Amino acid sequence: MTATRPRNLLFLWTDEQRPDTIAAYGNPAIRTPHLDRLAGGATLFEAAYCTAPLCTPSRGSVITGAYPHAHGALRNNVPLPASVPTIAEVLSAEGYACGYAGKWHLGDELRAQRGFEAFWSSIEDGYTADHAGRGFSSYHRWLVAQGYTPPDVTKEGDRVFSRQTAARLPEAAGKPAFLAAEACRFLDAHGRPGGAPFALYVNFLEPHFPLNGPWDDLYPPAAMTLPPSWYVPPDPALPLRYRLRQEGFRSQNPHVEADDEAGWKGARARYWGLASLVDKYAGRILERLDALGLAEDTVVVYSSDHGDMMGEHRLLAKAMPFDGASRVPLLIRAPGLPAGRVATPVSQIDVVPTVLDLLGFAPPPSAQGASLRPLLGAGASAGAARPATDGLAWGEVVVEWAGTPRGESVSGYRPPADDGSAASEAALRAMAMQQRTIRRGRWKLTVDEGGEHELYDLETDPGETRNGLAPGHAGAAARAAAAPLWERLRDWQGRTADGLRLPAPV
Repeated sequence: MTATRPRNLLFLWTDEQRPDTIAAYGNPAIRTPHLDRLAGGATLFEAAYCTAPLCTPSRGSVITGAYPHAHGALRNNVPLPASVPTIAEVLSAEGYACGYAGKWHLGDELRAQRGFEAFWSSIEDGYTADHAGRGFSSYHRWLVAQGYTPPDVTKEGDRVFSRQTAARLPEAAGKPAFLAAEACRFLDAHGRPGGAPFALYVNFLEPHFPLNGPWDDLYPPAAMTLPPSWYVPPDPALPLRYRLRQEGFRSQNPHVEADDEAGWKGARARYWGLASLVDKYAGRILERLDALGLAEDTVVVYSSDHGDMMGEHRLLAKAMPFDGASRVPLLIRAPGLPAGRVATPVSQIDVVPTVLDLLGFAPPPSAQGASLRPLLGAGASAGAARPATDGLAWGEVVVEWAGTPRGESVSGYRPPADDGSAASEAALRAMAMQQRTIRRGRWKLTVDEGGEHELYDLETDPGETRNGLAPGHAGAAARAAAAPLWERLRDWQGRTADGLRLPAPV
């Protein structure tokens, strides 16, 4: 064990990964030996939450430590304002060599930026409109060098490797294998004894859609178990924003072969295969870290930008505050600190302050969380206070949702024609509403801008199937549970300068 502060940071993360796709989270049926080994020497957070269940807002929080309403990147594939520093900008100013490999989804995918100028390796071409002028991703250029010809044509006429095409390439030519090789290349170049410290972020696309990969047959669909809420008939008391997505997946779902038990089990089996594939190539990066003698001088973090409903409430993907979409894996291994498991709910808003604390630096003034270091290894009581600018205590987390603009689609929802009818207006309005969700201990309250509020007791109803604030169901007990949560949420809004006006849920 090192007696001094670690110098380096390796941050491995994925896109749309549920915690239960890692065996160490209590699922012995899935094969993730490398992440299980990492978890064995790390602090595993059993109830970690993203700040927003959508790629770009969440990613913005992960690299800045600011909530989405504060960093401003509320829609997918928009850049962060330059006024909000990233962790790489903080560390590069301290002499770190900072690199990024994988999906970025914060604007320009193709050029090094925001402090990651020491190394940049991109894998996505779908977010670039002008390939003729801007060029192609590192992965695209690598595939061409390997002799592959891009078969897909964009609407602008450029030939690319679509996500669907890349997912069906041989394993050695896939994105996980490419990213592992790129990460090892960075470590070989920047992990020299006596050299500058480094921070490397590696973001795998998998297990995000498309739900296909070279390990599609690793898990038999018949062995999969669907969540109990998959079998529950549509509930008219469920908020309209969820019912619209259920209807969308019933009418058109390219990710299941059929809208039946077998089809959904097949999707889950392929999702598990992608998670195991990521484990293999994350393992290669961790093995290189060990081989270079860097493990005892490097903080390692593993997480994801958000989860996936994966059949809960007959829904897929993200964009909703249910635990399936908003909970994420979070492993933090810090040299010199013991391993442990923490049941206390925590937020990714705290990751930037935590990592900087472990490396010996203060967070920037724009960071709104607090270091999780008091929880690492030994843990802390859920009721203890913490020094945080967001006003929350240990065991409290807030998740944001900025709504779906009129005419846009998200997570199974395809907007109706804006024809002025009552039905289309109700749908468009329900989807545009913003929400704030607070979890404190066993209770979880979602306050909806349009009035469709939710309250769940996660101790007795972990599947979030009994909304205590559903119309006609809100009794005295539900109101008593919701009232203090509402007060805590209002306090959080004031402390974080969240200007969203919300109606009182009780």
